[in-house]
Amino acid sequence: MGYSPQISADRGEQIYQQKYKAKLEAENPGQYVAIDIDTENIYLGSTPEEALGKAQKQAPRGQFHLIRIGSAGVYRVGYSSGGQNGDWLFR
Repeated sequence: MGYSPQISADRGEQIYQQKYKAKLEAENPGQYVAIDIDTENIYLGSTPEEALGKAQKQAPRGQFHLIRIGSAGVYRVGYSSGGQNGDWLFR
């Protein structure tokens, strides 16, 4: 079943908060977790690509929500007004 990005994010955050947050933040800070929003299985990795790669290998048809453990978001996004055209910076 296909979900909208907002539904996927909401469901993934709900699963994370209710089932995994305390344990993962205590044991795996800074790692990445891909959460299958249908089965609620998790896949850990040291990079986003590793976590999603493991998830896709085990559940090729899964739909995943990616979280950096202990962070508000997977990537930091900033805006620079240093030139004529402002630039978005993804880190």
